[in-house]
Amino acid sequence: MTDVAPRDRWLFLTPEAEAELPAAVAALAAAVGDPTWSEPAEKAAVERLIAEGDYPAWLAYLGERRRLLERYVERVGADALAVHVAAVLNEQHMLGLTLAGGGQVAEQERRQSARLLRSLAGAGAR
Repeated sequence: MTDVAPRDRWLFLTPEAEAELPAAVAALAAAVGDPTWSEPAEKAAVERLIAEGDYPAWLAYLGERRRLLERYVERVGADALAVHVAAVLNEQHMLGLTLAGGGQVAEQERRQSARLLRSLAGAGAR
């Protein structure tokens, strides 16, 4: 087994988000009229975070996408895309509970993501 440096332990979080978020975030952004969040730009942002970032930077990335999702829900409403993005974000925060170093920012984002998912998918959503 290969030892993982403590600084890199957060990287186990990224595969689902790396695969799912770029296209979904681009769709959210297009719906709210924000062209700066294209799919290629999102892919590049995730790749840059994985190569050069850290857990606090990942939390910031997730928080920005949550705020975009909130704008989307305000304009478009709760739909399958919104629920999907909320579920991916929430899953990242739930997995992040196993990591040290997120502090109050991680806890606040986890709570906000869980609240958003419950509001979109119903009380049974985690």
